[in-house]
Amino acid sequence: MANRIRRRDFLKAGAAGVLGSSLLRAPIAFAKQKHPAFQLIAANGKFNFAQHKAKATGVMFYNQSIPGPVIRIPQGRESTILFNNALDEPSSVHWHGLRIDNAMDGVPGLTQQPVMPGETFEYRLTPPDAGSYWYHTHLRSWAQLALGLAGVLIVEEETPPLVDQDLIFAIDDWRLDEKMQMDTKSLGSMHDWSHAGRLGNVITVNGKTDQSYPVATGERIRLRLLNIANARTMNLLFNEPELSVIAVDGQPVKPFTPESGRVRLAPGQRVDLIVDMTGDPGERTLIEVVIGEYAYEVAGFNYDPIPKRDQMLDAPIALPQNPLQQTRLPDEFMQIPLRMAGGAMGGMRGATFEGREMGIRELIEHRKVWAINGIVGMPEKPLFNVRRGTAISLDVINDNSWPHAMHIHGHHFIYHKTPEFWRDTALFARGERGTMKFVADNPGRWLIHCHMVEHMAGGMVTWFEVT
Repeated sequence: MANRIRRRDFLKAGAAGVLGSSLLRAPIAFAKQKHPAFQLIAANGKFNFAQHKAKATGVMFYNQSIPGPVIRIPQGRESTILFNNALDEPSSVHWHGLRIDNAMDGVPGLTQQPVMPGETFEYRLTPPDAGSYWYHTHLRSWAQLALGLAGVLIVEEETPPLVDQDLIFAIDDWRLDEKMQMDTKSLGSMHDWSHAGRLGNVITVNGKTDQSYPVATGERIRLRLLNIANARTMNLLFNEPELSVIAVDGQPVKPFTPESGRVRLAPGQRVDLIVDMTGDPGERTLIEVVIGEYAYEVAGFNYDPIPKRDQMLDAPIALPQNPLQQTRLPDEFMQIPLRMAGGAMGGMRGATFEGREMGIRELIEHRKVWAINGIVGMPEKPLFNVRRGTAISLDVINDNSWPHAMHIHGHHFIYHKTPEFWRDTALFARGERGTMKFVADNPGRWLIHCHMVEHMAGGMVTWFEVT
């Protein structure tokens, strides 16, 4: 068991007692509407991270909330989200994990034009798969995401499991200085871009640290975990014994118990849990993030003195299958190599950038330090161009010194380490070789990139086309 240290021992410069402004705002539910609609406004603003009389910090947020408001939309029916850019710079919204129309994917320069300050863009989403997803900026995300532009999107099942509470834990980290202000000077740091990415010194759950959630003995909780951080992989330790994983990256799985009560989430990944609350009335149990040898408290469950019920619910917890799970991978695939190189201590001497071969020194002058198949940044030609329905095996080699959370837009895939799961983001350790297999069945132009977003900014991004 890792050592447990209070939050104040984790914060740099003694930044103790950091709090967000509020719990996630009330969900926006659309189930009764024929064509659900919602307005999402990105703006600059002030956000008070501190518990007592601290100077507010400049942030970017959606609808004046960090994280942005929870949006709940129905499965299989069109919902409209009108995005208004009230920032002083361009932006867009990407709907992470959704298999939707390519024009709605939110990638400036590939699927749409940037949404300029004062402009609006109408996103029309018809998600075939229920589950836990999220939305975030996809323009200068190394800065805009670090400053707060992210929120949770839930696609509702028609028949969800019977639970007493449906809780969301959107987990993030922030880099704050001694005065609890955002360390904006470090945004764009080449050290971060060439190493592990931007790692914060304050971890929040739903915008708060040391947050307590009221529960009662005998309750059944659905807990949706989402890692919305720029680059930090969250290793979560639960001190509740009755845990079952029921979904990974939004897709239902056969329920299983995570080993030793630990759940690891790379940036962009999600896990849905069923937690049967078996603690004693009046006690408090912890949820911690394990970093190295230590475990840092990030949230907790406070048990009511009065139990909810004497025995746990005897009801099924498995989720109904999504349409994706009817997909059957064939025996033969088009094999596409995907070799990731570069970064500090990576040994990359040069690569092609904007159609010209450059040495590493010149690449650094262009703020590029990562390559896929010897090409830095978005290439003019796609990694592959295939007809709809083609089975693809991305044969991945992580040939550098850092882990990478590889995300494919518009599709889910089977990752070699967990062949029983459909994922949209997979973590590749340093030196790891493996595969991401999927059927390219969603027409359009789609990104593949590292979701340590500083790595993407530094060149680890490519695209493919399905015709």
